[in-house]
Amino acid sequence: MQIDDPFLCDILVDPALDDKGKDRKANTYVEAINHSIRNIPEKKIRFHTCYGINEGPRIHEALGGDVAKYMLNIKAGACSFEAANPRHEQDYHIWENLKLRDGQVLIPSVITHASNIVEHPELIAERLVRYAKLVGRENVLAGSDCGFSSHACYHTEVHPKVIWTKFDAMAEGARLATKQLW
Repeated sequence: MQIDDPFLCDILVDPALDDKGKDRKANTYVEAINHSIRNIPEKKIRFHTCYGINEGPRIHEALGGDVAKYMLNIKAGACSFEAANPRHEQDYHIWENLKLRDGQVLIPSVITHASNIVEHPELIAERLVRYAKLVGRENVLAGSDCGFSSHACYHTEVHPKVIWTKFDAMAEGARLATKQLW
């Protein structure tokens, strides 16, 4: 089961809350999610958080480290998050100090949903290898920043042919990373 959740990130940049209020609300949010999934084995849950699916300037988003410390408290076997978004590509450094629970997997995005530019497979491989070196190669899967539609009626900002080309590039990048890591 995947939990798609852009709201954790929103809590962390809510201008109506001070740092203590943000922490309290984010912890309450994590507790609520954990309560709702309490009877489902962790290994069957993937938690995905993101900053939304628009092509905005993204200058007021929560820091990746702030998001990760709450995300890791969610009882999910896998954590999926934006990493190809240029405002957050450097966030891989947070994993130099954060540790996964045993059996937990990271799914950093290696392609973005907010651009018609297709990422090069070698860049995708680089992104995957960065994470693998920090959390272990067996603990990393390739993902995308978010879905490719801003609305339930499927009006994409990225052309469908480009979306499939991005996924092809992701598959090739994953193959390249696998060759480097194994």
